[in-house]
Amino acid sequence: MPLQHRLNEPNIRRQQSQSATALNEFREWRPILVLAWACHFAASISIILWGSIKHDDDRKYISIDKNAIEDQCSKAYANVLASSITENGAIICCTPEITGGVCGSIPWYLLCARRLTRLPEVWLVPLFPLLVRGVVQFARRRQQQHGSNTTNGKASKRQKEINTFTKRRLCLYFGLFQVRGLLLYLVFDKFEDLVVQPAGDKCWYNNLLRSHQNSCQGKAIDYSDHIVLFFAQILPIPLTEILFSFVAPYWRNNSILRKVVPTILLIGLLYLYLISFLATYKTAAYFHTLFEIGIGYLISLFIQIPLFLIVSTSIMEPIRDYFFGGGT
Repeated sequence: MPLQHRLNEPNIRRQQSQSATALNEFREWRPILVLAWACHFAASISIILWGSIKHDDDRKYISIDKNAIEDQCSKAYANVLASSITENGAIICCTPEITGGVCGSIPWYLLCARRLTRLPEVWLVPLFPLLVRGVVQFARRRQQQHGSNTTNGKASKRQKEINTFTKRRLCLYFGLFQVRGLLLYLVFDKFEDLVVQPAGDKCWYNNLLRSHQNSCQGKAIDYSDHIVLFFAQILPIPLTEILFSFVAPYWRNNSILRKVVPTILLIGLLYLYLISFLATYKTAAYFHTLFEIGIGYLISLFIQIPLFLIVSTSIMEPIRDYFFGGGT
């Protein structure tokens, strides 16, 4: 046997052992991972159907110039699917007395809910599990610096490997942000412009539109980009990261972290689902038809399904090993 091969044998055996351990961890958790994703898909589709079906499919509101309405409105909306201004519900004038339905606003105490679709929250919120991991790793590093004499060299090397995988996943998630924002949004938007017939320029609500709005704004089919955002970025990315954190918990060697970190991650994820589902319900109920919502959701599957396959199956195991490695 060549000398170089004999020298490399311990490293090879260690890498094989780590890979086998990671594979066993994912295999043990696979039923739970699949169940978690099944609940995610079922809940998301249910909230979309609930919002669309409960309010029928004959409404699609757009914001209009509130000053064009005779009443004193704080906000005003027009139903572009109404046949005329005299139709019931064609015009909605929001006043201090009318605050329900399409006029309803998100409660002030729901943190990030009103800015979920804006920068920087649209990038930072999906990354909150990585932010929690970063805080924990920073605290560990500080602790190791104070007790450097007892630091285990093997543990330190393993921590560097974990940091490498964390950086890879951060790059992966930022890459998915770009795919959602540039590829899925711009490409499908251009495709929509090519295949969807213009709505024309004669609509009963044209004189109610704002100066920057186009004639017959909202009349043509327009898939929901908010649905793409919620289900291609806001929800599946933190779900993926948190599921992996439970498969290979980075808090298991500390009794305090074992209680605090899983609680923070679970509460944070549930809260994120709450505010995302509230926004999804309102979008499905008032601002898009079921067909437009469905198109948006189908587009989001270009990201949802690969993430599901990477984490929950062995189909994309090499990709999973590159980004998730052998645990903590």
